Amino acid sequence: YASVYAILDCFFILVSISFLVLETEGKVKDYFTNPNNRYYYHLFGINAFIMAFFTADYMARFWSAHSKNAFLKQILPWMDLLSILPFYMELAIMAYHGPQEASSVSEEGSGSGASGWYVVLRVCRVFRVIRVFKLARRSENLLILLRAVGNTSTELFVLFVMVFMVVLMFGSIMYTVEKTTSVNGTTKFTSIMSGCWWSVITVTTVGYGDMYPESSLGMVFGTMALLAGLIVLALPVTVIVAKFSDEYEKSKMEKKVKDKYR
Repeated sequence: YASVYAILDCFFILVSISFLVLETEGKVKDYFTNPNNRYYYHLFGINAFIMAFFTADYMARFWSAHSKNAFLKQILPWMDLLSILPFYMELAIMAYHGPQEASSVSEEGSGSGASGWYVVLRVCRVFRVIRVFKLARRSENLLILLRAVGNTSTELFVLFVMVFMVVLMFGSIMYTVEKTTSVNGTTKFTSIMSGCWWSVITVTTVGYGDMYPESSLGMVFGTMALLAGLIVLALPVTVIVAKFSDEYEKSKMEKKVKDKYR
């Protein structure tokens, strides 16, 4: 029964995420957002049933937890709660304003209650993305990865600080160099912030190509920024990978001990 329940839970999660994605697609958007569409209430009923399932699952896990404090100190239960609450907030707004008015407020920001409810609905819809993290509860490897990331908080902080320093330094240098050497002062590096944007996409080796140095000196500093990014990103990643390996081995040992005493 546990395996069947896990499969059913994953299926509902995937359906819920699919609804979240499809309701923004132009061809089928009307099915999910327009109360006058003949499929709207069918899809709304399916979504409501799935949300009721998630709610019952969350409440069952909360009341069956040996320690309520320990349960609430974990991050995944809070993610589950944040993924459920937006549905009930939208339901309350729909009950207060009516389906047609709520849909108008949600999609266009128009209607008699648009001033405050529009922002609330938009925020609610952003939080629904968190539902994807519910899959982590069903994957042991994902849980190991989350624990490994949690145990490398110091290393991640050092990484962010180093990246920030490199980005700010080369962003400032690139702005100064390109502004000074450009013909008639025309350059895409219009400020230090724009220079930092270029520095971010260069240091992280993304390279959109929307901004690039045009002077020879700028190209030299661009090369230095790229090399600095490779070094800065490579050093902490090895530590994170090592922590993940340690967590994986620890999980395997715990599983062997549990299997031994069953």
